[in-house]
Amino acid sequence: MNNSTWLLSIASLTFFMQSLDTTMLYLAIPSIAEALHQSSLGMGIVVVSYMLTVMILTPVCGWLADTYGYRRIYLLSLGLFTFGSFLCASANTLTGLILARFLQGIGGALMLPVMRVVILKTTLPAEKLSALNKITLLGLGGTLLGPPLSGFLITAFSWRMIFLINIPLCLICFVLAKKYMPEQIRPQGRGSFDTIGFMLVVPALLFILLGLLGIGKQYFTSIWVITFFLLAVVLLYSYKNHQDKTLEPLFTLSLFRHRTFAVGIASNICVRIFLASIPLVLSLMLQLEFKYSPAGVSIIMLSLAAGSLSARFLLRPALAWCGYRCLLLIATTASATLIYALTLSPLNGSLDSIVVLIFVLGIFTSVLYATMNTLTFSELTDETYNDGNSLLILSQLLSIIISVTLTFALLRYVNYADNARGLENYHVSFLLMSLGLFLCCFIFLRLDKNDGDIFIQRTQK
Repeated sequence: MNNSTWLLSIASLTFFMQSLDTTMLYLAIPSIAEALHQSSLGMGIVVVSYMLTVMILTPVCGWLADTYGYRRIYLLSLGLFTFGSFLCASANTLTGLILARFLQGIGGALMLPVMRVVILKTTLPAEKLSALNKITLLGLGGTLLGPPLSGFLITAFSWRMIFLINIPLCLICFVLAKKYMPEQIRPQGRGSFDTIGFMLVVPALLFILLGLLGIGKQYFTSIWVITFFLLAVVLLYSYKNHQDKTLEPLFTLSLFRHRTFAVGIASNICVRIFLASIPLVLSLMLQLEFKYSPAGVSIIMLSLAAGSLSARFLLRPALAWCGYRCLLLIATTASATLIYALTLSPLNGSLDSIVVLIFVLGIFTSVLYATMNTLTFSELTDETYNDGNSLLILSQLLSIIISVTLTFALLRYVNYADNARGLENYHVSFLLMSLGLFLCCFIFLRLDKNDGDIFIQRTQK
């Protein structure tokens, strides 16, 4: 294999490892909660703590890689992710697990962004869509393998094994990266780091998270929630004024002048808010209400991943057939309809029906995610891939954090409401997800019919 093939293999295995970790955690939440004597509906912080760390460090990732070398930063991230995984497996308290997830998140924040930029900068324009598709293909393999592997490990051994499984995968990536990954892609460093911009953006993101955690009044009162959101707005507005006067800002907001990039980022945030928690809500509903074992729930999670994996082979012909605007509208409407179908009474307790419906949902959501991602990169160049990649990852993480936080808050609120039955809690969640997705179609209506066509033509050469 040539060097580019090895790089693609490292990137794919990295995505596989992170997807495996996330998928297995969703399935293990009830088991972890029982072992640590916690409520399952109060375990959202375990999921969010990892993503929050990744989100905070994403802005600095591109600068670190350009300044200190891509291979060096990637190897460091692997070491931190490995040590964090070991600490997660060793945790005996909720606080210990949360702290270990923070450390694991530091490694996760650097791994995939570095590899994605390496692939984008080392592949020809005609090969970029194919390369991005191949990276996510093995990542979806992690999503596919995660449910049955997690169900087996939890049932046969312990929830701790879902973290220990990361360690041999990290070692494989370390050996391959040490040999095949370039130290630098361009000859000189990026320049001085935008410390002021970082000090404005990171607190703003933290205030947004604190505001979200206060929704439902579990952690903060209403006045504190309003204060947190106002502070976040002030800090983000200050960053906008700051970056206008800075030669090398943390994020180049001028990228939003490209309609495809602006729509891509906006849709990634909005769509993922309503889609990201589907596996989590399904897992909780089936285990807590229908009393399925982790192994039984893994069958349904497997069908979602199988649908996502099969959709990867449809992306290129679907884009060529109807273009970005039409495909995004079709995939969004279909996903919203299928999520609404989860609230219908004939599906209650019917494992076979849910498996089929979730498989089809996996196809449309996978097409939707991949189309939004490639649309975001469609008008970027080698000089703007780093900034665009960081903004894309940041938007995705922010939306997932919002989705998970609001999902747990909603489930707690409905669960404590008078005369609420357990299953109805989850139906309310699915109904709101479906409605939100339908509204996301208005974002894609901003696209022109031919937006993204140049990128499609380049990838077909």
